[in-house]
Amino acid sequence: MRALLRGALYCALWYGSIVAGFLFIACPLLPVLLLSPIRFRKCADLLFSCWELYPTGLLELFGVKILVSGDHISPYESAILVMNHRTRVDWNFLWAAMYQACMPEVAAHKLKFILKDPIRHIPGPGWVMQMNGFLYITRHWEEDRGRLSNSLDYLVALGRRCQLLIFPEGTDLTPNSKEKSDNYAAKHGLPKYQYTLHPKTTGFSYLARHLHQAQYLDAVYDLTIAYPDYVPQSEVDLVRGKLPKEVHFHVKRIPATDVPTDDLMLRQWLEKRWHQKETTLQEFSKGKAFPGKVWPMASSLPLRAAIGFWSLLTGATVLLLVISPLFQLWALVHSALFVALSLFSTGFNQIEMGWYWRWKTQS
Repeated sequence: MRALLRGALYCALWYGSIVAGFLFIACPLLPVLLLSPIRFRKCADLLFSCWELYPTGLLELFGVKILVSGDHISPYESAILVMNHRTRVDWNFLWAAMYQACMPEVAAHKLKFILKDPIRHIPGPGWVMQMNGFLYITRHWEEDRGRLSNSLDYLVALGRRCQLLIFPEGTDLTPNSKEKSDNYAAKHGLPKYQYTLHPKTTGFSYLARHLHQAQYLDAVYDLTIAYPDYVPQSEVDLVRGKLPKEVHFHVKRIPATDVPTDDLMLRQWLEKRWHQKETTLQEFSKGKAFPGKVWPMASSLPLRAAIGFWSLLTGATVLLLVISPLFQLWALVHSALFVALSLFSTGFNQIEMGWYWRWKTQS
């Protein structure tokens, strides 16, 4: 019962902060988009960077250690991040890893995930991620190629140095997904993996080639995540309070000059990286640690400030939703707006990009 209450509190604070940020800060930013898409994108990125401190602080508060080793991640670089997808909730720990890995830089990173399209429909988190410019794919390549091309051209036009995270495996490691990966390996004469799935190379190859051609790729970061004690497989584990004591990340930076530009060579390059990742995880399973020195823990002061600010904002949101008809109307109108965007469009970010090109020709 105690673990369940702990998990419920953790998830309630996490989800509540998303809703609070959406209603109090993100929605009031919408008029800025009409005036200047460039300023809107800067403000939206800054908002999300401030929020990312909160889940990082929550993990520390609830006793989860995030240990990062390997290379430093520069928030000033335009980069692709590739990571194994051990569980459905890897993203929950990634923000804390980015906070550690980007230190001692003072600039906030601009991490954007490439996610499955249904995620954008989730009330609250899905809407905020749309506003933050996350990229969504449908698994239909002809449509996905158009979406990716539009999104990448938009980022290049804005001159925003950002980090794009892609899970090349396409899904998390489960008995069912491992069976499919093993069947693929047997069909193509490849080794069977125990700790990873064979990567899908089409999306990564397209991203790298597109950014290469735009001269907008500084590096590729290979991230490896591992759980030395407990592995939370889904969001249900988090709700039940089944949090790991430690989550380990290992970072390898590969300069863009060392990354191929040819489609076939990029696919082979990624497959080799995954073979090395499998070996790395085999070694981790024995020693429960990655090679190399663990980065020093980053300052807790910004995290404590974030805990105070976002917790107060969440409490204010709950209070106003209960007692204020005006705030209830505000929440209803904006929720209805994003439900409509989810149902009748390809997402807020696509509308943002369309308005930017129109705004640019008129200004």
